[in-house]
Amino acid sequence: MAGNRLDRPEKQIEAELTDQEMRARWQRAGLYREMQEDERLYRVSAADLAFAELKRINRNGRPLSGAEPIAASAGGVAPDWPLDPVLRRVIRRAIAGLYAVGIDIGDADVALGTDGRVSMRGARRRRLAPLQMPEAEVLQQDAKLLIGADPEFVLIRPDGKVAPASRYLGEGVGGAAGSDAMLVGRRLVYPVAELRPEPAEGPAGLTANIRRLLLRAAGLVRDPSLRWAAGAMPVPGLALGGHIHLSGVRLTPRLLRLLDSYAAFPLALVEDPAGRGRRPRYGVLGDYRQQPHGGFEYRTLPSWLVSPAATKAAFALALLCAREADALDDIPALDERYVAAYYAGDRAELAGCLERIAAAMSATASYAALAPYIEPLLDAARRGATWDERADIRVKWRIPRS
Repeated sequence: MAGNRLDRPEKQIEAELTDQEMRARWQRAGLYREMQEDERLYRVSAADLAFAELKRINRNGRPLSGAEPIAASAGGVAPDWPLDPVLRRVIRRAIAGLYAVGIDIGDADVALGTDGRVSMRGARRRRLAPLQMPEAEVLQQDAKLLIGADPEFVLIRPDGKVAPASRYLGEGVGGAAGSDAMLVGRRLVYPVAELRPEPAEGPAGLTANIRRLLLRAAGLVRDPSLRWAAGAMPVPGLALGGHIHLSGVRLTPRLLRLLDSYAAFPLALVEDPAGRGRRPRYGVLGDYRQQPHGGFEYRTLPSWLVSPAATKAAFALALLCAREADALDDIPALDERYVAAYYAGDRAELAGCLERIAAAMSATASYAALAPYIEPLLDAARRGATWDERADIRVKWRIPRS
């Protein structure tokens, strides 16, 4: 588990960025669009991913005359998030925008268009007093470190079209294996299958839980003509995710950058070249979501469900970051050239950080136990090998076909 150095300030990604440089990074990460007429502007203050204040501002960057903050910290305690889903979207965009330009504590200006879309407009560093964590979060950090996941896969017909997973696995989010919702136009459809295994303490246990769910899904999907596919984008335009859940460790900007460096970068080196199309709408670095039951979900990764080996590697890399967040001092995600290479799908440039990653991991106390899961992926990345998203995942998972 990480020590108290999780709270230390990191070096800045670079010297202070100009407005133009920040805008370029937001565009690359899908966080910016051109100014719209009649957009509303909000200023969000945040410290280490914690929301501190939300208020309306005018185009000159000043608070609206006579307007009180919509929400603000009091007595050093972070405020509750607004119930309004649109304002929550504003706050999420602000925190993501600050993270993308290397600001851990500061203000973000966010525009809300008449169509409900949000866009970064500006950011600056600001001194803010540390915010007190809610009691539930403090207690959660004292819990045992567990890892969970909700990987996605898709069922593909012989003609290349997607068979809705809801036809076989049901709709909604309840249960251990089901289908994930997607909005197409104004219609909610459920084309993607999602597994929700019980969490575990290590890669082998969680992978075994996933295989049990795949076997259960095989009993429900009886059509032998369907191909089960995973990865980043096995069907053009349909992005899949391999979200990883961590509990028993505190979420900080530093831990997110470690996950970007030691999990997202290596997996990007072995994903199918078609996976580049998943970014930036999906696969944005530092993408996370707090979980109501405690812990957080790291959402950047593609669906590593392509094989048990890729699955175990993803779990081991995430666990290493959580266990050794205090010891891993080399953070390639702070280097602009690697971030740019990740979004551009430039494997040659991104591979430049691979040996740095390997050396830093091997020097940690946790590496010996996790190395059997991690080293096959590092070897594949060194050889330039990539997974094949056209393959049926049941073969490597040893799941009988109907």
